[in-house]
Amino acid sequence: MKIRTDSVGFIVLLGACAAMPPLSVDMGQPAISPIARALLSTPAAVAYALSLFMLGFATTPVVFGPISDRYGRRPVLLAGCILFGGASWGCALAHSMTAFMICRLIQGAGAGVGTMLALAIIRDVFEGAMARARLSYMSVLSSLAPMIAPTLGVWILTVSGWRSIYGALGTLGVILIVAVTLGLDESAPPARRQSLAPRQLLANYATVLGSGTFRNYALVSALMTGCLFAYIAASPLLLINALGASLRLYGLLFACTSFGIMAGAMVNARLNARGVPASRLLATGLTSVTTVCMVLVILSLKGAATLATVTPLLLLATFASALVGPNATVAALHPHPEIAGTASSIIVCVQWTLGAGAGALAGFLFDGHTPRGITEVMAGCALAATAVYWTFVRPHERRLHAATSVPAEATERP
Repeated sequence: MKIRTDSVGFIVLLGACAAMPPLSVDMGQPAISPIARALLSTPAAVAYALSLFMLGFATTPVVFGPISDRYGRRPVLLAGCILFGGASWGCALAHSMTAFMICRLIQGAGAGVGTMLALAIIRDVFEGAMARARLSYMSVLSSLAPMIAPTLGVWILTVSGWRSIYGALGTLGVILIVAVTLGLDESAPPARRQSLAPRQLLANYATVLGSGTFRNYALVSALMTGCLFAYIAASPLLLINALGASLRLYGLLFACTSFGIMAGAMVNARLNARGVPASRLLATGLTSVTTVCMVLVILSLKGAATLATVTPLLLLATFASALVGPNATVAALHPHPEIAGTASSIIVCVQWTLGAGAGALAGFLFDGHTPRGITEVMAGCALAATAVYWTFVRPHERRLHAATSVPAEATERP
């Protein structure tokens, strides 16, 4: 039985594909030491395996995006789910660190394909406000993953050991394989299929990267991802080391800020469905995130940053960020329906590369006892995103609005 594109099941399936990366990262984090002991290695080697996962995730979409433009989304998504599921079971059965690392690299590749094609399928099936709303609903589900993944990982580790964590991820892969095989129709029209000839591939990438609309919206989206990743990656340093939260309280606070993303995505979906212009949502979200991040920097500089003052601001920042990401991403993909796979692959690659860089920079600048370095990276990303929007994106939106309103005004004149 095929899943209808206007059904909840369709969004759940795409959300599950987009949730593969956070589940794969966060569920395994509590098991770093047990994995190192079992494979006669070191925690540093297990952390390096995570870096290989991120490498596979960030780079593989650039290859599989054009392939999906040629052969369609469904077979390529199925291949990604097979890679993810098979590599997850490989991690569960690994008896050497080398095998574990190789499987983590392949697992990241499969997860990258799933995330990238979820975006491309949204672009294939929906337009305008409906696309923004559907992407927001998908974000609600993918945002749930980092909330539950650490707790789920600890529970599985306690009950049946670290191998069962990767067995659970492998089971998710099997479920997705069945769902894609039996329930997902092809979304890319045959008339839009692209050649894989090197000259055509280069032309397609040149078309996407040469589009100012794509570059500017994608950069806004990626910089907002960097702002979020600076917080997410350094959240233990910020909340535990700098602000003194206990481990249990840290889990609760992190879940609350993750809930902020979910709530913001839900509100964004509802407002898009009611016809609120994306430009208004983008401007509101960017202004709010930038203001909050600047307040966080001021509190850090004045020594007034406490759990009581910082937590509500983080909740507001994560909420407002959800007004930016889906709207900017859909706007970036809009001009390129015939090569949505290629465009989606670039967005995913840029988002995660910039996000990983911001997270690493936040950790590097952490001085061991104040939130200053972390909040400065967050504010820097937010300010850069806002500057790109008001300098390049907003003038384009005004020109587009003027071009579409003039003909209507002309027809109303007597």
